[in-house]
Amino acid sequence: MNKPDSVLVEMALKGDRIAFRQIVEDTQPMVYKVAYRFLNNPHEAEDAVQEVYIRLWKNLSGYKPGVKISTWLYRIVTNYCLDVLKSRQYRMASKSGDIAEHSVKGDLRADRELSGKEAADILMIATEKLTPVQKAVFILRDLEGLSPGEVKSLLDISTDRIKSNLYHARKRMSELLSPFKNELL
Repeated sequence: MNKPDSVLVEMALKGDRIAFRQIVEDTQPMVYKVAYRFLNNPHEAEDAVQEVYIRLWKNLSGYKPGVKISTWLYRIVTNYCLDVLKSRQYRMASKSGDIAEHSVKGDLRADRELSGKEAADILMIATEKLTPVQKAVFILRDLEGLSPGEVKSLLDISTDRIKSNLYHARKRMSELLSPFKNELL
């Protein structure tokens, strides 16, 4: 039987490496999935996972009992990935182009259905065109299924700003994915 988060954290704080390993094993798939959705690169997502658990270990003493570890990890991975995206956005500011011109379009044939992986790849390419905050709100709300309150808590932004960014993200995603509408359905 799995121990509650607060018990595992308490044990880890006392030096129990097995307890910390249990936290990592329980949460690593979620952390990787979120990091990959933000960064759209498996190597960067793996680096993010490592950094997230280093940050978790260093800040474990700040854990507040009653808060789920997964909630805390969502915040850590989101903040880390937003930092990566902001630095990536700075580096890529000179690049432009329409998603329809992206190489994925050339790999698609309209006479066949897309596999789940191909559809997911198209979705990830499209999210690259969102601003970092739009991407965060879209991923956390629409892809991860978090409540507006959870998104507000994780991103530390107002409800109005969440709604606005989500609206613009959904609108932009609709525009970007429209060339693939028939293939994605």
